[in-house]
Amino acid sequence: MPERPRLLGVDYGRVRIGIAVSDALGLSAKPLGFVKRQSDAQAAGLVAALAAKERVGGIVIGLPINADGSHGGNARWVQQFQAQLAKQTALPITLVDERYSSSEAEEELRQAGKWPCEAGWLDAQAAAIVLRRHLAGEA
Repeated sequence: MPERPRLLGVDYGRVRIGIAVSDALGLSAKPLGFVKRQSDAQAAGLVAALAAKERVGGIVIGLPINADGSHGGNARWVQQFQAQLAKQTALPITLVDERYSSSEAEEELRQAGKWPCEAGWLDAQAAAIVLRRHLAGEA
């Protein structure tokens, strides 16, 4: 099996941006943390710096999708963030369906005995779910 690049997963929120990273083989994802969002330019700079630090080969951002498959209300903000990020990194950026990622992240954290909103880990867990979905779709 050819080696896949490591990826950075991003769950964009109006207050925090969750970050996850794939493993060395690019097969699974783990929550990394979050960055506080003050502006898209500032947040994009922080995400680009994390991508460089983690030596990833690309960035995957969750795009809000409605149950009917149309773009969710926050999709425009995610696309604006993607545009800011593209100005700050040459890495390929992929948008993927993040439908239900927050509710799934909350359930995973509760099952692990963690309070979902503590220190923004819900955002990081949601980013890991977005990235896992993307990695599973590449297989």
